[in-house]
Amino acid sequence: MSRGPAGYNLPVHRADVAKNHLMLIAGVVWCVAGTMVAMVGLPLLLRLEPVDPVLLPLALVIFAVFYAFVFSRLVRKHTHRIRAREEERLPFWHFFNASSWIVMLVMMGGGMALRLSHTAPDWFIAFFYSGLGVALFLCGLRFVGVFARKDVLTPAAVRADA
Repeated sequence: MSRGPAGYNLPVHRADVAKNHLMLIAGVVWCVAGTMVAMVGLPLLLRLEPVDPVLLPLALVIFAVFYAFVFSRLVRKHTHRIRAREEERLPFWHFFNASSWIVMLVMMGGGMALRLSHTAPDWFIAFFYSGLGVALFLCGLRFVGVFARKDVLTPAAVRADA
């Protein structure tokens, strides 16, 4: 139990974590997801790329697009959203908002359905999953960097003065 503002005992929720730790959780989740996606694509890319040398440049394009225009924006969006929360502790699943959880579930389900249906050729899986997985992993490291700097604990006005 912890003491509330009027001295009342308040329950401490075991699922709540310091909001800076949400950045670490997000980073670990994104790094694990990126690793899993890349581990599907990279072996195929390494096997097919000597035969089809256009796959590596395509993987780099997918990486650049997802890193710059999708995942980096999400890192900033979630960092700002968590920073703006007044609470010091939040449930651990709040590293994502509801719409991001839905997008993640749709992407995971779609990716599994695509692979299990065998409708996408190996060359597509090779470049797309390689670029996507590496972009996801590196943005996971960005979340870990936010955690390490404790950026979500420092109000924006204080950071601007520094």
